[in-house]
Amino acid sequence: MAVAAGMVTCVVGVWLLWPSAASVPPGGDGSPQATGSPGPGASSSPGTGPGQVIAGQNPIEHVIFLIKENRTFDHYFGRYPGAEGTTTGMKMVQGADGQWVAEPQPVKLRIAPYVQPHDITHGFASGLQSINGGEMNGYNTIGQGEDMSGYTQHTRKSLPNYWKLADRFVLADHFFTSMYGPTFPEHLYTVAAQSYGIVDNKTNADTPGNYCGDPQEFTKRFKLEDLSGDDLSRIMQLEDDILTEVPEQYLRIAQYWEDVRTCFNIKTLPDRLEKAGVSWKYYGNADQWMNGLQAIRHIWNGPMRVNIQPPDTILTDLEAGTLPAVSWLIPPDASDANEHPGGGGSVCMGENWTVDRLNAIFESEYWPTTAIVIVWDDFGGFYDHVPPPHLDVMGLGPRTPALIISPYTRAGTNPDGGAIDATTYEFSSVLAFIERLHQVDPLTERDRNADPLSGAFDFTQPPRLDVPRLKIRDCDAAEAASTSPLEGLYVPGEG
Repeated sequence: MAVAAGMVTCVVGVWLLWPSAASVPPGGDGSPQATGSPGPGASSSPGTGPGQVIAGQNPIEHVIFLIKENRTFDHYFGRYPGAEGTTTGMKMVQGADGQWVAEPQPVKLRIAPYVQPHDITHGFASGLQSINGGEMNGYNTIGQGEDMSGYTQHTRKSLPNYWKLADRFVLADHFFTSMYGPTFPEHLYTVAAQSYGIVDNKTNADTPGNYCGDPQEFTKRFKLEDLSGDDLSRIMQLEDDILTEVPEQYLRIAQYWEDVRTCFNIKTLPDRLEKAGVSWKYYGNADQWMNGLQAIRHIWNGPMRVNIQPPDTILTDLEAGTLPAVSWLIPPDASDANEHPGGGGSVCMGENWTVDRLNAIFESEYWPTTAIVIVWDDFGGFYDHVPPPHLDVMGLGPRTPALIISPYTRAGTNPDGGAIDATTYEFSSVLAFIERLHQVDPLTERDRNADPLSGAFDFTQPPRLDVPRLKIRDCDAAEAASTSPLEGLYVPGEG
């Protein structure tokens, strides 16, 4: 028993400290309610009003779901006028007994540098700690309580093109990540509205290949099909009280996990689209952390694999007139392109990568009939102050920035006629939008209950085809002119 306890402690220790990892059957999304009824903040009757998606009656013919890496709403848009943001953050202090207690005084969020000095732990455990049962004050407890670099935020100066997109289109300020983290299971939600209960990245990164391409890869998952309603309720209570006993609460949660190969079968939205005759592509490189479809056995080892293509193929398809009805666009696994913190990657370079693709879409024949949704896949260790709904044992996790871009996005009072959308969304909301658009059945209770982006669109208005002028920036010059050193010094009054 002592040996077994030591092994569990070791596993949880890796889970807590590794930067990426501490760094189902239908309906198996971890909800404790048999009917999958939504938790606080979720919509029980989604999709009403002028943004309602009605198949055959909406002008949207192409949806592009662009997924970047590891940022929160407050980190990117906390200073955007009119949005639900903040310029201060709450934290905790460790008492003499080693337990964490709330610090009543907020701290200023410093101005973020273009280049984040290092990655911040941002996995399942870190997400739970940061949220701390909805108190949103545990971000400084992650990484053994020694890292405050997540208490930073960007401005219009450092992210001018993203802010221009918010000026013109829709900035969703209650769009949450589907789970607490990290990257691998979050990306499963973007294609399947579930993660098969997986809570971690792969445990082996030392052999060639990835997911179904590497038989030596395993990870941790909740064995959801064997959990009773009482089990699920207990896990959710442990999650809400995660910092009351450290690490005992983690050990109690870990008892419900099992090891699983990172290659399995669950139903995905591409399966639904394929059956309905709706064209689709997954623009993402093979053998990278972010390729969720590489973990789906029947897709990766079957005929649908031909639809998984390198991300730059979307530029060729735009030019050739072969863009599919539904696209996932996953940047290359390099921090310059996908904005993953650490590794020397610059948010300026990441924004440039996005701008290059957006300009190609704006200039193509497809723009008048397209909807683009840009999100970031998990919170990355950065501060956010809005408590996510606790829908089930998987999440929701902290807010992601979310930009919804189309000629049919709702008009509002943002500088160029864009709007703030305060509707509660998660990654499954994008799937729900696509499902309603093409009249295919939902995959799990998550996308069945998710609001299908109904607050972002107005299909009763004439299309607005104008687009902001997005410029590729000289990032070396921008970084050289920045007043924020690498440690993210707070600059008073910088907006």
